[in-house]
Amino acid sequence: MILQQNNIEFHNVGALEALDGISGLSLVRIPQGVRETLNYRARLRALSPTGVELRFVTEAPQFRLSLAAHEGGNRLHVFRGGYGHSEHGMGGGTTRVFDFAAPETFSTVTSEGLKSGVFSPDVWRIQISGGPTSFWGFDSIGFPVRPPTADEKPALRWLAYGSSITHASVKGYPHRAAHRLGVDVLNKGFGGACHCEETLADYFASEETWDFATLELGINMRGTFPVEEFERRARYLVRRLRDGKPGAPIVLLTHFLNRTHHIPPEQHEDLIFQRQTEYDHVLRAIASEMANEGVHLIEGCDVLTDFCGLSCDLIHPSEAGHLQMGENLARLLEPIIAPLRIAKDEASS
Repeated sequence: MILQQNNIEFHNVGALEALDGISGLSLVRIPQGVRETLNYRARLRALSPTGVELRFVTEAPQFRLSLAAHEGGNRLHVFRGGYGHSEHGMGGGTTRVFDFAAPETFSTVTSEGLKSGVFSPDVWRIQISGGPTSFWGFDSIGFPVRPPTADEKPALRWLAYGSSITHASVKGYPHRAAHRLGVDVLNKGFGGACHCEETLADYFASEETWDFATLELGINMRGTFPVEEFERRARYLVRRLRDGKPGAPIVLLTHFLNRTHHIPPEQHEDLIFQRQTEYDHVLRAIASEMANEGVHLIEGCDVLTDFCGLSCDLIHPSEAGHLQMGENLARLLEPIIAPLRIAKDEASS
């Protein structure tokens, strides 16, 4: 499913919803019918617009976009193709009309010179991060507007499911790796709430459009769920995705480097240490058993390799850590998705 409305493509948006007591159409990553079956925190995280982009093409020299921030700290990152245009902040509880002008410099170089990267330089990309956000309106001042065509954006779509480490921000490891790989990422991170619910697995398998997936599982479950329940949920998720998207690579990620990897031996009886260790064994077993079905494993400690790439909580990566993770994960994913690139090229030729 690729959502379009008002001739705009809403990337990574599961639905445009009119929420009770909130004006405009909320840009939610998971639709209400699925969202309200999830754990409480996941319901809130599903309203976050991390990784959401409004994409369109217009020859308008200027246009207006109206958005409302439900909470504070929202940021807009604006691009034309892969070129950074501007950044803007939004205060909580406010509605703001943004005026954007086409870059005059684009007319001073050849079109061939501008064609660098996987996005056409004609595509406007309004990337949003922060708290829940509503779309109020768009005004192209009478100029035609259309969504981007398939050849104006990346050919491959990546579903990235995981914890707050995946949720992160537009500078988080999924977005870094996606940029390096030249793919589109659907950021489905749930900070503190990645619990592998069956309804979410069903939704990813049947409603979302993606070519490969990474599943960063465990860190939000190790304090609450016995190993047996983690295994049951993880197996359901992987099997459901496998059956729903035959041929699409599924990549399991063991725990990224964190404090539990370096606790002293006398604390190895700690419940968190034991569950993290056993959860990772489960993921390795699933990947081994389903290797012939296109299920792969990447060790999290091969993605984040530098312990000082963590913030002081020794769980969440710093910005430098996310940068390292993005580079390493892109390198490790490339041989897995290379056959997809070949198939896409052959299909389009």
